[in-house]
Amino acid sequence: MKTMPPKDALPGRTRRWSAVAAMFLGAVLVGFFGLRAWHHVEYHARVARGEVQVETLRGWMTLAYIERVYSVPEVELRQALGLPATGFDDRSVHDWSEAAHLDPVASRHTIEKLILKHSPRSGAAR
Repeated sequence: MKTMPPKDALPGRTRRWSAVAAMFLGAVLVGFFGLRAWHHVEYHARVARGEVQVETLRGWMTLAYIERVYSVPEVELRQALGLPATGFDDRSVHDWSEAAHLDPVASRHTIEKLILKHSPRSGAAR
């Protein structure tokens, strides 16, 4: 006499496709989180070599804040960006870019060069 499989058991084909889908989803997740980890390791290696990335500068930072954190004199920052020598101390880098019609990318690169010039070999903020 033949025994019948239980009705709630999945047929072989459905079980196979479920396994393939689970393996694919697992591979995608491993790839995604592996890539994130790789970027994180690469970023810290660049910081350790003394490089400063544009991502470390934020639009909300004021010139006085950059002076305090990175030890770049505000006078030198204003001079390099072509800004007035005094006034508007509470303006952020983003606000200065808009008010003085500066290219945001170029002004960030200018600030970055000054930070590299004044920073210790570690390149990290103090």
